[in-house]
Amino acid sequence: MNECLSRLYQCTVIHLRKRPKIHTFTYRVFMFSIDLDDLSHLSDRLKLFSHNRWNLFTIHDNDHINLGKPGGIRSNLLEWLKSIDFKTPENMKIRLVTFPRVFGYSFNPVSFYYLSRETGEPIGVVAEVVNTFREMKLYLIDRVNSEGVWCSKLPKNFYVSPFSNPGSMFDFKIGPLKDHWKVEINTYENDQQTLHSSISGNERDLSNFRLIYYAIKFPLLSFKIIGLIHWQAFLLWIKGLPYYRKSSMPDLQQDVLRPHKSINHSDS
Repeated sequence: MNECLSRLYQCTVIHLRKRPKIHTFTYRVFMFSIDLDDLSHLSDRLKLFSHNRWNLFTIHDNDHINLGKPGGIRSNLLEWLKSIDFKTPENMKIRLVTFPRVFGYSFNPVSFYYLSRETGEPIGVVAEVVNTFREMKLYLIDRVNSEGVWCSKLPKNFYVSPFSNPGSMFDFKIGPLKDHWKVEINTYENDQQTLHSSISGNERDLSNFRLIYYAIKFPLLSFKIIGLIHWQAFLLWIKGLPYYRKSSMPDLQQDVLRPHKSINHSDS
């Protein structure tokens, strides 16, 4: 297997709330960029990484789309694409950009599946968004601009934050996977931007040395992410931002995978 099929990105995450009050925070993370054809072979050459088994860093199928179809992440993603009538080419390549489990614990607020033909021609990106209730929703972004950035403005219809209306819009701008990578996911309510979120970073080799370095630099990555989310939510509550209870808007939470009991309808 080619050593360069899978990579890492060392990133900076920015959240800037613009309305009704300004609030911002920034933190540093790293993400795996994995060719799904390479996933089952990575542990053969990476001592600190495993697939579906405990290790310091793990990619586990259950942390991603699971419609009950055998064959892991790839098969279940293809099943979802089929369900929305997205035509996939034969031998389609899929690259997953995601946060790993660390010491067996995972929280992936967002992952990205880059889709391309066997020749390498890109055909779309799927964003996989997960909330603190462990619910999941997928968004297909299949429009690309002249700079190779995938752009779509889509109804959110998902409870991401108690301070964001589930009926708002996501504006995705997902850059190509190059030496420098950038993604923006902006939130709009009534045609006004309320939140700017971005992930940007530089590509790094995926190697044993790099994983040892990240084990020291980011020892509790997943715990850090979930901790920051709850801490920032507390600060927003202190600032008096309007609060939306999850159970108060079930009809605005649609096509949710792994739905929480607070949703009264059966969309899945």
